[in-house]
Amino acid sequence: MTRIRVFACCALIMTAVPAFARSSAVDAVSAVLSRPTPIARKAEIGRQVARMCNMSLSDDQLAKASAFVESHRGKGAVWVADQIRQSELSYVCNI
Repeated sequence: MTRIRVFACCALIMTAVPAFARSSAVDAVSAVLSRPTPIARKAEIGRQVARMCNMSLSDDQLAKASAFVESHRGKGAVWVADQIRQSELSYVCNI
């Protein structure tokens, strides 16, 4: 259940993009991973969700998404993005 919630949060971060702001999931994850600290990466997750999905995550959702990114960031942006794309929750944010 926790894993599903984490994927849901991350799916919100990196999936569907409005027509005016085309960006791939890898680009969004790369933007997050490029930040130097966990706090900065967490803030970037919030910015990516706001930009790509036109919504904000709750503090709890943001914490879960951040924990997922922190625990898997060594695997790289492509791997993280692929995990999100392969989940059935990858369409949570389609506009």
